[in-house]
Amino acid sequence: MKIIFRLLFFLNVFLIFSYTNAIEVTSLQAEKRLEFSELFPKKICDKIYDQSTFGVEKKLKEDVTLRNYFNLKRINLDEQNSTLSLFLDQRSFFYTEPKLNLIIFNSLSDDFSDEMSSINKKVIEAKTQKIVVCEYDLNKSISEGKFFDFQMTFQDSTKVESNVKPKILIFYDGTIEYIYYDEFVTYNISNFDYKKYPFDEQTFKFVIYSKVFEKVSFRASDKFKILNNEMREVNFTNISSPGWTINQFISYPYMETLVDAYSDYAKHSITTEFLIERNSLSFVFKFIMPIIMIIMVTYFTIFIPFEFYRISVCITLVLSLVAFNLVAAASKIPDMTYLNVFDWFIFTAYINAISVLIITFIESIYIGHFMGYGQKEILKVPRDEKTALLIFRKISWIILLIILIVSALIGYFHIYK
Repeated sequence: MKIIFRLLFFLNVFLIFSYTNAIEVTSLQAEKRLEFSELFPKKICDKIYDQSTFGVEKKLKEDVTLRNYFNLKRINLDEQNSTLSLFLDQRSFFYTEPKLNLIIFNSLSDDFSDEMSSINKKVIEAKTQKIVVCEYDLNKSISEGKFFDFQMTFQDSTKVESNVKPKILIFYDGTIEYIYYDEFVTYNISNFDYKKYPFDEQTFKFVIYSKVFEKVSFRASDKFKILNNEMREVNFTNISSPGWTINQFISYPYMETLVDAYSDYAKHSITTEFLIERNSLSFVFKFIMPIIMIIMVTYFTIFIPFEFYRISVCITLVLSLVAFNLVAAASKIPDMTYLNVFDWFIFTAYINAISVLIITFIESIYIGHFMGYGQKEILKVPRDEKTALLIFRKISWIILLIILIVSALIGYFHIYK
């Protein structure tokens, strides 16, 4: 009688396989976090767990291709502390283990309860075997040698934290998925180039790889490919990046040969590169435009005759520039050993202001010591008696304009060339 029951069970499984279709990839909501619940009864999952010994030998006997997925939700830059933080809503990788399929099959072969009949019916109605049947604690499962430890690592990260315990999911078709939630990964970005600040673009690359360098390779899962396509369609606006715009975001499998070109060992990874551009519009209106206006006003004060209290106006503008630089234009970026665009604007403004002030002082000395007039008295002097003074003023206009242009060009070629 038991043999008959086994034959009936095998026939049932065969029908399930016959009705099973490949998962419809286009129906996936790629960015939606999937919440799973066990399909099999606890006693069946415990039985599968007890028979699983995939991590005992700590070495792969056969080639394994890991299908990867991750959903990056936020990028945050703390430029004063030179850190970049990535917030991953969900990350996973999976592969199909033929031996697990056999374990599941054997674990179910003696169970002909109504509950299992209902489960088989659900599988047939779903028309897919891509159904989670059991879930286990990932860290515990690996420590007990039940599942293989792929030693997944964020290359060059300074901190990796997770708010939810990672899980191992078992699918009906023998797929094993390692899944992580709410991960927070921190990197050092002291190598960022701020020469073009606040009009800078920054590139960054993060690598997720396995420390198992033999018989492991990476591929992007179908769900990950769909997510990447969706991200490009919405111009990566689904990723929060305060103060920055993401212009490019690509992820691809990458293999790096270790030791030498003839080594049998290689580091396989999923490498992600993104290009971000600083949102500089508000910075332009808050800082750059006021500085340009101060430069223009300071230069045009040279056209005000000395006798109309030009020196007071010049000193007021210089003090305004100093106050603006110290209070309003405090930079968010760390101190660098080189000048950036903002430094160039400030430097040009100072050169212009100090040049106007110096020429004003020279003019006041000429009027007082060489012509022998006071500031009010020079107004009553006939025009033909101050010809030299008028020529000096015209020459000073040209000299100041040349100083302004040269200082601007020097800054431009120093930073952009």
